[in-house]
Amino acid sequence: MKAFLQKTMFLFFCLPIFFFPLSTAAAGISGGIFVLLYIMSGCWKSSREIPTRPWFVPLTLLILWTLLGTIWSRANPHDTWIAISRLGYFFFAYAGTTLPWNRSRFRMIPGLFLAGLILNWIVGLCQWLGIWIWNPLIPRLGPVGYANHIFLGMTLTMALLWIAYDIRDKVLLPRWANAILAVAFLLQLGMGAGRTGQLLFVILMPLAVWVLFRGQWRYWALGGVALTIIGMGMSPMVQHRVQEGLQNLQVVSKGDYDTSWGLRVLMAQGALHMGLQHPILGVGTGNYASEMAQLQKNHILPDLPSPLIMSQPQNSYLLELAMLGIPGLLLLVWFLWAVTAPAWRLRATPEGWFVLAYMAVFIAGSFSDTLIWGYANVFSLAILAALPIPFIQNGLRGATTTDNRFA
Repeated sequence: MKAFLQKTMFLFFCLPIFFFPLSTAAAGISGGIFVLLYIMSGCWKSSREIPTRPWFVPLTLLILWTLLGTIWSRANPHDTWIAISRLGYFFFAYAGTTLPWNRSRFRMIPGLFLAGLILNWIVGLCQWLGIWIWNPLIPRLGPVGYANHIFLGMTLTMALLWIAYDIRDKVLLPRWANAILAVAFLLQLGMGAGRTGQLLFVILMPLAVWVLFRGQWRYWALGGVALTIIGMGMSPMVQHRVQEGLQNLQVVSKGDYDTSWGLRVLMAQGALHMGLQHPILGVGTGNYASEMAQLQKNHILPDLPSPLIMSQPQNSYLLELAMLGIPGLLLLVWFLWAVTAPAWRLRATPEGWFVLAYMAVFIAGSFSDTLIWGYANVFSLAILAALPIPFIQNGLRGATTTDNRFA
């Protein structure tokens, strides 16, 4: 009975990774079921393991500093609650630390991660073919399925980084299956509107190939990546989105901020202004949107003819600087480093590489989107932080199945 309870608990711990491209409601429900099973399992009795993680101190301080930020915040309760609730998902980082991990249980995470993307890809294909009436194709977004186009682009890039590792080591799937998935995900990435994910692929995939492969295989793989990038650049959707971004920046230089990128520039300027004006405490937890409106009302920043609907500056680091000052920004960077550094040291292991790939996308993607406020992004970060990367032992000990042909 205890073994069955543990297996079921691990399944629901990992299921949000499966549901994020499909349904955030289902991800939340599975997370809630995990909490109930976790209480029943008694794993919380191993809470002494939590302080041993390198991210424990910065994450705990970041949560406490965010809560203290409500004292000097003038935000409405809704905005404050959103900021606090996102940090609440880090409960899964603390709880996951106490779970009895082994290699087979780790494999559930990349397995469910890919399964969710595959199912969403099928929905996207049906959209493109015009046979999925429940979620019709939006031409400007492409065949994104049920996922948000920005989230999907970054997630597909993360999946391709994992597939590159799995092609080398065959941890989860045979090479032919990984090759099929790589082609399918690349097509969806190239046909979608997620510019951030596409740019991250261009930046991160060559670096990943350089780290993963040796000898002649490194150069063959780099050549393949180069051809893929050229092919992606020929996609009409990619060309349209790049041209649209360049046009947005051109009109911004003329003082017109009422475009997609113009709004981002304006929001970033507002966040930087708040951080410089309140470098120690910031403007308070959740107070970015109301402070931004005040800056426009006082004509410090230009007003816009269209409603300003963004409640954050599309940049995780600027948001922390604006709301919680330099201490908040430093705590966020410290936390991200504490999760990433052990994964880098153990990048030869599947656990280390999976976390490293996610963190690379999260850290780089946070420059163009506020991932620290994204429901799925924070939830995923909490789940992956729980992996025992710094303490790989026994069933998790790092022997890989690296094929000597790639050395």
